[in-house]
Amino acid sequence: MAGNRILKSFATASVGLVMAFVAAMPVRNAGATEPEKITATYPYYAFVEDEENPWGSVYDALDATDTIEYSDEFFNESSPGNHPELRAVSYALALAGYENQADGYPADTSVANPKLTDFLNQLGFSDYQSWDERSEEDGHSFGTTIGHKTLNTGQELIVVAPRNYNYMTEWLSNFNVGTSGDHAGFSESAGLMVDRFNEYLSSHDFSNYKVWVVGYSRGGAVVDLFAKNINANISDYGLSPEDFYVYTFGAPRASVTETKYSNIHDVKDGNDLLLGYVFPELWGFYNTGVYEEIHPADLEITTEMVDISDLADSSRAMNLLSSNEGIVERVGTMNGRDFMDAWMEFVTDAGLTREYFDTEVKAPLSELMKVYQLRTLDTQSDLLNFIKSTDNGVAGMVAGNAFMDLATGGYGDSLEEALANFPPYIDLVKILKGSATEADVDEFSDYLVNYIGEYSDYENAYGTPTVTEAEFIVIKENLPKLVKALSPIIIADAKYTQDTFGENYSLFYTYSLVSNAGELVTGHIPESIMPILKSLIPEDEIIIPKAPNTGRFTILR
Repeated sequence: MAGNRILKSFATASVGLVMAFVAAMPVRNAGATEPEKITATYPYYAFVEDEENPWGSVYDALDATDTIEYSDEFFNESSPGNHPELRAVSYALALAGYENQADGYPADTSVANPKLTDFLNQLGFSDYQSWDERSEEDGHSFGTTIGHKTLNTGQELIVVAPRNYNYMTEWLSNFNVGTSGDHAGFSESAGLMVDRFNEYLSSHDFSNYKVWVVGYSRGGAVVDLFAKNINANISDYGLSPEDFYVYTFGAPRASVTETKYSNIHDVKDGNDLLLGYVFPELWGFYNTGVYEEIHPADLEITTEMVDISDLADSSRAMNLLSSNEGIVERVGTMNGRDFMDAWMEFVTDAGLTREYFDTEVKAPLSELMKVYQLRTLDTQSDLLNFIKSTDNGVAGMVAGNAFMDLATGGYGDSLEEALANFPPYIDLVKILKGSATEADVDEFSDYLVNYIGEYSDYENAYGTPTVTEAEFIVIKENLPKLVKALSPIIIADAKYTQDTFGENYSLFYTYSLVSNAGELVTGHIPESIMPILKSLIPEDEIIIPKAPNTGRFTILR
């Protein structure tokens, strides 16, 4: 009998446990179907490493594809919070919004990017409308595609996807920071995006909807300001903040307000350092979303500076030039984030403020970038090589013309004596010692213009140059201007290095930044981010009752 009572009690408890489990299960709407997971294929650009030509590595983009899982169920939870699966598929959508000049993108700007719509079609979206204004002159072009789908709940999900690559002269907009207010170039494009969103809503009758917006890099900065605008007026849209899902990846700071919206997910690799400091907080810029660091800033860089101990002595300098010996002094290693923080504080204190960038640096930098961006991808590296080449480019012509002037200009009986009296050399020594005046910089800039020469000089020396005459004129006019605009920062760096490491050294910050540029930008390269995002998606979750009859659950992984 005792055994029967035990069995009966066990059976009763078991039934109670099962009933509690069933009672606690969520009840779905009648007629609603369980969202299915879709394995979708998305495109991305893989950048080829070229050890012999590192300058060309990031310009040789190849089309590649990968897969990602999507489900409408991702939008059952409110936007604020941690949603690893939605974050990963949002990045896939951002990558699908890339374009390449070689893609054969339709000339009709109202036709959406076919790669983007192919990916969205796989997710069940349709009814697209696309806008894409392109301006080679002012650089304020920006592409946007909007579509929608009906969720199993009956709500509409509107997707808003910007163009995230093929910037062309949009780089001019990137450099247009303005002197006050939100970043001027990004803000103008965000305004276009708001207008397009409003136009799409006005052409549809959406009474109950959610919105999904993504953006990468420049596109992320524009999306950040777009989402800031929508959030500030969200009641006018009849939209709940919990139903506004915004994901930006590697987005530069663009807002001058520190407001943080929990429905904007500011996703960054902690090692996205070089581009992560383009428009810094020290200039008064912020992201408006909640920061989600998907990888810690663990990058170690090698800090270096220039050894100028042989530069001040003309005789030793001639020996150095003739032997082509290295002049780099390694200081040690440093955490990349710590270096960039220190560098940004230094250059800002040295005068590279938002106002100085906008009034002095922007114009020559933009003109040079325009020449670069209007070239096809396979010829952009040719332009860079033409500027820095010592064999058949600007660097070689400047060095050659300067040497001829030095040898024949009557500055001394020997080359060593002539070098000691050679004005460009004297100015260079002053710059690298941090003692150059504005007059010294002006003189050095004038010599640089003179030694660049004429386009015909390059034709006579090298045959047909890899740049057109019109491109050459832009380079000749703006390269010296850029050098002059950045000279106060160079001189301040030289003085700092002299004071810190001794009079034999120069350019700690400048040389360390340039020599580590490749490493500092790795966290921003598109294909490096997705493996991290996928690794953060938890394994399948098993849900069990926490205790009988409570209806509370716990999640075991």
